[in-house]
Amino acid sequence: MATIRGTATPGAKLRLLGVDGTAVATAGVGGAGRFEFRSLAPDWYLISADLPGSRESVRAIHATGDADTGFLAIPKLGPTAQASESVSTVCEAFGNRDALSGRLVVIVGIFKSGMDETLRLDCPTQLVSGEVGWPSAIGLTNPSPPPEALRAEIEKKRQEVLKSSPPEAPFRPERVVGLYGYFASVAGLTAAPCCKAPVETVLPPARLFGITEKDRRVIR
Repeated sequence: MATIRGTATPGAKLRLLGVDGTAVATAGVGGAGRFEFRSLAPDWYLISADLPGSRESVRAIHATGDADTGFLAIPKLGPTAQASESVSTVCEAFGNRDALSGRLVVIVGIFKSGMDETLRLDCPTQLVSGEVGWPSAIGLTNPSPPPEALRAEIEKKRQEVLKSSPPEAPFRPERVVGLYGYFASVAGLTAAPCCKAPVETVLPPARLFGITEKDRRVIR
């Protein structure tokens, strides 16, 4: 069996997940800042760290014995925008994720339904945590129709996305949409050339929330 231990900001709430999104365990971080997950099957895991007023942070770790994550940094959120004129494609939002996180934005991408509705787009880079790669998709939690004043800019981005469509599998125009809401991305990810990660997770690395949503954790 394996153990994962480390330190994080006191008061943080931790969730341990498999790379397939399966919830494995939860833990709180006490005053000393230390945490530990025991009796785990050897495998890749994701640790999500959440703290009020901060961005959700993730760390991938390969637990094969006694694994130490080191310190899990949980960055503070910047000021939340009350209005925005930012229109980005999915790939642009990932590239500018630190500046956009916590802001009201419009994201343009290919709508995909399923157990978790997403906006997706094939991107030249992939977000990674260690050896774990994340999909080029943004999860959707009750986003809103975009403001009318941004329609022209949204249409420009729609045409950019449609022109990037591969000739052998063209995008369906009705699926290329712009949606409005609070953008949130997890901290702890870096970009690497797509798509060469030896391990892949199905969890979206960012989420677009409706204006009235209170729980803005990316990983649910």
